[in-house]
Amino acid sequence: MKNKNTARPYADLKTPFIVDKNGAFAEYIVQEPEEMPDIALGATVIIRDLKGKKEFWIAGQIVGLRSISPFSPERENLLYLEPEVEDPTSVLDEVTGPHTHQPMIIRVSLEREMFLEKNSNNRKFNSFPVQRPPSARSRLYFPNIIPNDDDSPSLQEILDVRADGISFGMIGFGNTPYESSGEFLNYKWDIDKLDNKHIFVVGESGSGKTVFLKNLAYELRKHNKNNRVILTDVQGDIIQLLLPNVAEILKPSGWQTKIKVESVEDTIQKFKKFQLIIPARPEGTSPNLQALKKLAKNNGVDVKEIGLRLQDLSAPSDVEYLFRTSSEQVAMLLDDEAEYLKNHPSNPNPASIDNLRRMIQHLLNNNDSRQIPCHNGTSYYQSTYSAALRALRSLGQYFDYHQNSLNSDQMPLNYFDFDGTTILYLDELDQDERIMWEMQLVKWLYENKKQDWNAFVFFDEAHQIIPAKPSGIGAVGTFERLRINFEKLAREGRKFGINLVLSTQNPKDLHPIVPEQCPTRIVMKINPRNAKYSFLDDNLAMIANRFRHGQFWIQSPFNGTADWVRVHSVAPAIPHQPMTDFWRKAIDIASKTN
Repeated sequence: MKNKNTARPYADLKTPFIVDKNGAFAEYIVQEPEEMPDIALGATVIIRDLKGKKEFWIAGQIVGLRSISPFSPERENLLYLEPEVEDPTSVLDEVTGPHTHQPMIIRVSLEREMFLEKNSNNRKFNSFPVQRPPSARSRLYFPNIIPNDDDSPSLQEILDVRADGISFGMIGFGNTPYESSGEFLNYKWDIDKLDNKHIFVVGESGSGKTVFLKNLAYELRKHNKNNRVILTDVQGDIIQLLLPNVAEILKPSGWQTKIKVESVEDTIQKFKKFQLIIPARPEGTSPNLQALKKLAKNNGVDVKEIGLRLQDLSAPSDVEYLFRTSSEQVAMLLDDEAEYLKNHPSNPNPASIDNLRRMIQHLLNNNDSRQIPCHNGTSYYQSTYSAALRALRSLGQYFDYHQNSLNSDQMPLNYFDFDGTTILYLDELDQDERIMWEMQLVKWLYENKKQDWNAFVFFDEAHQIIPAKPSGIGAVGTFERLRINFEKLAREGRKFGINLVLSTQNPKDLHPIVPEQCPTRIVMKINPRNAKYSFLDDNLAMIANRFRHGQFWIQSPFNGTADWVRVHSVAPAIPHQPMTDFWRKAIDIASKTN
């Protein structure tokens, strides 16, 4: 503690120690705040105290700041200056009088008591819940970044920062990370020792969420080349990874320039092999997509254009929300006929749209009665058959229009069994199409799970896949099937090495099962109204609302401390550019390329 600026318990009519449903709190007063420049909301502090003759520490986090009233005698001449005495336009440094902050009260959330294990061969602190209030002799100060010669816990020890794992960024406070002699405290996610690797990421537009996701994918591939990465690209900016010769490369600024990062070439090499999967569309390919396919192939990317097949569904009712009809009988009829087709005793056939349409039309043409028995004997009204034909026309917008996929012996989604980085490009699809593709991917992942597959599947805008309520995606029954499929993958997939990275900018529209299944939560810049849906405390939500690009809170209770830790992203050498500029450049380059 020598040569450290400290704060003492605040002597007020109220006790400096409070315990309520929100936790344990204490208040300390700093006489000269400018001598403790690290004071900031969310900063980690340490309190030194004694139990009898035994020294111990209490680790805490600053959750509130307030100043003592400025009306003190030495400030009177500043508060009541006459206009003719001082020029109000003069530089602040030229104004007479003291230029210090008034004494400040620091409100601290007390997190844990810490004792140094004296007999241990290695320096080790044991942590316990806070059991008693700090004494009047206790002192608050800011810990060292890393351990040094004294016996007080360092920030690294308080947060139990892991030595190994993938890097998420640098731990910090305010708008800069902690730095000591040019060294930063790197927050590492010890992926090899975590059982549940699901991650939940929240951040509004402009928060740096996309850059974070790109960097996370890079770190995963860098850490272990056996880590498969599947990225769903719903906004078109992930595909920039495929075209580093087209998109601008992210530039570091400020403190980020002190961090050594790999070159663009080495970064992209870590991602490889690359595969781009493009959903085929009946209306053809846009100019953007034509340029993307051409340039990606020139860069050695394995490009696959595929379409979904109705025959690969468990039953047509899996996509009942696309029928454009509310009749449950239609779904039952289509399921019955699909089952008959697949299990025909002498001539089994795939349950394609054409085969289903032909069978239903045949039954309609050869029966004049009001009720018509289908091939398994169940009778349906004639109007149900007509509605089923209309439903099949609707399904034709999403299934069985890509002839190459329809004629293939291989299920198109099997291409996701790829040893490398796969990007599923969904930017040009409408919401129903995105939901369908992502949910078919979820279903395929669950049904094709393999022991130790080691896959990380990124779902951006996850609230579109598993929304909080069924509004907008069809019947309640369909919504339940979507929820159950996703829940099964989240609960059981990780046993087989399928790990989910789920991100959204609208957590209130997301089903609560998502954050519940993800022990690691990351909150970037966010509106405070949305913070509660990501389990962020009110005082931390206020800070998150003021985050700059790339700053975030992270809580990963099985990776060191269970506290929320503030982290600042580095600037890896990855392609990242506004999409309008990127497409303009990509189309221009593609037009000049053979």
